[in-house]
Amino acid sequence: MNRQTLCALLCCGWFAGCASPPSMSSIRSGESVDIAVMASAPAEGGIKITNQALGSDTTTGVHSGLVAGGLWGLSCGPLVVLCVPLGAAVGALTGTVAGAAVGVTGALSEEASSQLRERVNKVRQSHDVLGELRSNITERAGKHWALQPGASLHVLNVEMHDLALTSTRDERIGFVLRATVSLRDSSKSAAETPKQKLYEYRSPLSPLAVWMDPGSDFLNTSLRSATQQIATQIVAELALR
Repeated sequence: MNRQTLCALLCCGWFAGCASPPSMSSIRSGESVDIAVMASAPAEGGIKITNQALGSDTTTGVHSGLVAGGLWGLSCGPLVVLCVPLGAAVGALTGTVAGAAVGVTGALSEEASSQLRERVNKVRQSHDVLGELRSNITERAGKHWALQPGASLHVLNVEMHDLALTSTRDERIGFVLRATVSLRDSSKSAAETPKQKLYEYRSPLSPLAVWMDPGSDFLNTSLRSATQQIATQIVAELALR
């Protein structure tokens, strides 16, 4: 690999960036824990439906633009160090616009979106997702720690966010359930900001017809699996020794 190509790859990598998820402090076995599970405020405008095609096409456009722009910068000769980052930035912007234009075509129609929201809302009226998440977390936590509301060494707060839906061009639907977890040591100052981490469950994609079938327990089963998975993630990480 020559020097110019290496420079292009390094600069493109710099633009792409990287991040690692934060980790929570662990709670020793047998220690006392006070757990509170609550719901965040509902999203304005009802359940959000995200066009997944838009996200994937835009990402593809950005990556393609970064590479193409970076390679264009190699033609600058002595100014390659300046041209590669500039070319990558311009290429990324162009790729984003092109990818977004393609992704917009994958959005659900207004009628289908309205019917899907109505269907999900109807299921949620009879399915206590918050209570189920609370029960799953408490059950698993009780196997590791002493649950003592109001007088515990550790205070664990779990905030469940509103359900979000995703769609694809071929009308395959999925959902995302997220929960923000914060852990505070009650022996420390209340002014100290507790550590927080976002946990999420992304369901497999299924045809719209499956979601809309009133005689199917598909959505109830999927939501039950989501609360179980998130509860398992939270307790498993906090119980690490």
